[in-house]
Order: sequence, then C-alpha cells, then structure tokens
Amino acid sequence: MRLAVLSDIHGNALALEAVLEDMKRQGTIDRVIVAGDFFAPGPATHLILSLLQQSPHSSYLRGNADRYLLEKTYTTVYSSQGWQGSLRSAFQWTAERLGKSEVRFLEALPFSQVVGDQPWQLLAVHGSPRSDEEGLTPKSLGAIFTELSINSRVQLITCGHTHVPMDEVINGVRVVNTGSVGLPFDGDPRACYALISNLKANHPRDVQVDLRRVSYNIDSAIQQLRHLNHPAADLTAYNLRHGRPMGNTDIYTSGSILSNNSSLLS
Repeated sequence: MRLAVLSDIHGNALALEAVLEDMKRQGTIDRVIVAGDFFAPGPATHLILSLLQQSPHSSYLRGNADRYLLEKTYTTVYSSQGWQGSLRSAFQWTAERLGKSEVRFLEALPFSQVVGDQPWQLLAVHGSPRSDEEGLTPKSLGAIFTELSINSRVQLITCGHTHVPMDEVINGVRVVNTGSVGLPFDGDPRACYALISNLKANHPRDVQVDLRRVSYNIDSAIQQLRHLNHPAADLTAYNLRHGRPMGNTDIYTSGSILSNNSSLLS
C-alpha cells in the first residue's frame, strides 16, 4: 500500500498543482491524506478544492488555520502591527471570500485519521495528537511524548503544522512531518509532501518514507497575490522566496492544548 500525505497548502494553488502532478508521475498511490490548513493566507480559495478533487481515495483533516477561518478569528497573541498584522488581515480577507462549499468542507473536517489494520497503526494529525496548534519537532518530541500516553497500536504518526519536514523515532514511535505544500519554512522554497510505501510492513521502521520536494513557479504565485491586492502580499512573498517565516519566528500561536481529543490517547 502506498500513501501520499500532504499538509499546509495555505491557498497556494500553483504549489498544489505541482505536487499533484508529481504524485501522478509516481505510479499507483492507493490513498491520499491532506492534513489541514487548506486556504489562508494564500490567494486561492475555490481552486484548492477543485484541484484536490482530482485525486481519488482522498481524505482530509482539520488544521488550526481552518479552525481560525470558521471562528473568524486568528489570534490575540500577536499585535495588529507589522507582519503579524498582515497575517491577521489575510485570515479575515480569506474568510470573507470563502463560499458555502468551502465553509461546509471545513465544518466537516475531522481532527485525525487512523490508517492500518495490521498490529500497528498510523495516526494522521495536523499538529500533534492532542492539539492542532502544537508542532512536533526534534526538540519538542521528547517532552511531548513523555506527557502523552499514545495508544500502543499507534507506532507511526504523520503530521504537518511546523512547515518543516522530519522523520524521527522517539519512544518507539516514528514521527513523519510532511512539511508544507504551499509555505515551506525549512529554507527550501520548493513544495514538500510525503510518499509512504510498504505500509503492510511488520514494523513501521521498515516503512519507506520519501519526503519529496517539488519545484513550481514561485514568481507566478507572488504575482497572484499582488494582482489581488492581498493584505499579506509582501509577507507571503518573503516567505515563498526564502522558504522561511519572516524573522525566523514561528507564525503560529503556541495556544492552549485542546482537550477534546482524548480518544487518541490510551
């Protein structure tokens, strides 16, 4: 079984198109999971869903940015000035342009998905198994997994949110961060996603993970932002060109840990 996992499109239709074309070139993919953050702060709204519908056997998860759009709020942690203000304005700009189909789509998104009927399972989430605002990184994995009691059958976790690809093992659990399709933050501006093969292996260490990088026309994506007078055009142009958030600062709030996902834990 081969599985493609995408995350963090953030309204970048050109990057998504490039990833979908790359997926077609990889041969048979049995299943696709898109792990949230579909629209803001990029320029595309309606086009994202129509592109995703081209991939059969797809399922979708909710990201923190998707929840912000439904709540029509971003965060009160950051100021309304500078790049932080631009980002907050981009969420409002996007929320005002979502159609009924996009709103219904976001409302129906689940927090997580479990894959696999073998003795071990894959758990797909946006951020972490307990919050859509908590990013899993090499530095945070040890502390987070000490605090969590993961269902013993979950031995492989796929996630996004940080926009930084990763493949690490902690406390016997393999964690694959698929990076970002539309807004990478690891210094490589190319779109990123994960192609996961051999999911029927007896142990997740034998699963093959290909963190794929895909080039696309970044200048055209920036032109789309400027053509629409997008409120975060300058900020997003910097992020797209450099593959990093402005000032190397995490743009996401650390937030409070959500408490409604206890079913993912033992």
